Amino acid sequence: MGDSIFTSGFALIGAESFEIKNEEELNQILKKIIESNNYAVIILPERFVEKTRELRFKLIKEGRITPIFAFIPDYTKIKGKRIEELKKSISLAVGAELKL
Repeated sequence: MGDSIFTSGFALIGAESFEIKNEEELNQILKKIIESNNYAVIILPERFVEKTRELRFKLIKEGRITPIFAFIPDYTKIKGKRIEELKKSISLAVGAELKL
C-alpha cells in the first residue's frame, strides 16, 4: 500500500498493490483488507507507522496475529520510525529505557 511510485515495484513482481492518495483512503483500504482476512502481510512505507499505530494496536489487543505490518523506507527518506516505536514498547515492557 502506498502511492503509485511505492506500489509500482510490488506490482511488477506480481504482488497485489493498493494505491492510496490520502490518509482517509489509507484507513478505508486498510479496514477492507483486514476484514477480508485474505492477506497475511501488509507492506507500507515507513512514513505510515504513526498513522496506522492505533489500528495495529487494536488488532494486537484483539489477539490477532495477522496481518503482519511490514514498514519499509521509501523515496521520502523517512526511516527509523518503526525502530523507535519498537524501542519504546520494549522499554515499557522491561521497565527501563533501551539505548541502541
